Amino acid sequence: MTTIQVQERTLHLLQQMRKSKGAKSYDEVILDLMRNAAPRKSMYGALGKASWKEIMRDLRDKDDRF
Repeated sequence: MTTIQVQERTLHLLQQMRKSKGAKSYDEVILDLMRNAAPRKSMYGALGKASWKEIMRDLRDKDDRF
């Protein structure tokens, strides 16, 4: 176990998040925050449920086509 220093405001936010998430410890809250903040390795799903036709529509002007 290690002790860390945080500002009162940070402690209050951690307490709120712990209560709202039902976490057993502040460690769980911090780990959850870090997992969600970590950059994703894949962009799979980044565009949501849009179809390719919706994504590609109006990508080029009609004048640009051969």
